[in-house]
Amino acid sequence: MPNRQGIAEARAKGRDDLDPMSSCFPPGPARIFTLPRPFEIRQTPDTVYIFSEFDHVVRRIYVDGRVTPDGYPSVWMGYSIGKYEGDTLLVDTTAISDQTWIDSLGTPHSEDLHLTERFRRVDQNTLEIEFTFDDPKTFTKPWTGKKVFQLQPPGFEMKELVICEEYRKLGLRKDGYEFIINKQ
Repeated sequence: MPNRQGIAEARAKGRDDLDPMSSCFPPGPARIFTLPRPFEIRQTPDTVYIFSEFDHVVRRIYVDGRVTPDGYPSVWMGYSIGKYEGDTLLVDTTAISDQTWIDSLGTPHSEDLHLTERFRRVDQNTLEIEFTFDDPKTFTKPWTGKKVFQLQPPGFEMKELVICEEYRKLGLRKDGYEFIINKQ
């Protein structure tokens, strides 16, 4: 059940106070792609890095043949391992903190979420990511989704967006883990 039950549009007002991002926590490996912020993908021989303009979030996808270590703790962006199948990067992510949401509607998950992604360039300017969400504690069966992104024009530069600074500019201040209206 979404944390914002009855809210059909992700940008509509609702129980935003329940959103972990409202307390400056990272969005998680799937939700980062639902935010209206650009991201950059860089690859080294061992690791694919996804750098998001949103709050300096960095995701690492290890492509060096390793497996997820036993007992790896749950973390905000999960533990991702990947391999290429032809022109597609297949990524398996586990150990995702159950405090993250899958999307901006607040779709929850348990600590057993297994996220599978398939990154593929449809053409020179188009990236397609297919998602499979498998979490037997939360969902009755695995479900899928797809996002398509367009390459930014030459010369495009990502900006810096520090989300807690943005909240302060809006008249909010941080007390503990919750933002409250600054009445001063």
